[in-house]
Amino acid sequence: HVEELEPGDLIRLYRRLAGQPWEILETGRCRLREMTAMDVDRLYEIYADASVTRFMENLYEDREQERRYIEDYRKYVYEFYGYGIWIIEDKISGTVIGRAGVEPKEGEVELGFVIGVPWQRQGYGYEVCSGILDYVKQEIDCERVLSRVHPENQASVGLLQKLGFYKLEEAGRDGMEIYMYP
Repeated sequence: HVEELEPGDLIRLYRRLAGQPWEILETGRCRLREMTAMDVDRLYEIYADASVTRFMENLYEDREQERRYIEDYRKYVYEFYGYGIWIIEDKISGTVIGRAGVEPKEGEVELGFVIGVPWQRQGYGYEVCSGILDYVKQEIDCERVLSRVHPENQASVGLLQKLGFYKLEEAGRDGMEIYMYP
């Protein structure tokens, strides 16, 4: 029913139809929005540092394949669920500094995050992930939030613990431990 729509709903509808990314949320220093194929080059810059991909999958070797992946992600994740992994921009400069968000996992959502090396250890991960957890509570109907992390990735383990996650499962065959919030 049209009378039940809020002004933000109309903006999102327009942006979706126009192929423009939704702006998801803002924190003190950051803005989160949907990814677009235009973000690919910046993501390759962030993922070029070996420390970023030490505990996670890298991007596709072929940039065009990564662009197609993002376009499919927009169509099959954002358009279907209304959420996913988002781009993190510095609010002042507009610089893409990473990506973070939640993906659907059978009645739950899984939190994922990556912050570019120049912005690590400055509280961006905590700031952004706190905003995402608030967003999940308000906007997403799910039973719980999980996060998978390699036990040697002490920075991510520490961030999850600071956010209030606790270890649910020890490392499985894939070497990842599962943390749950709250």
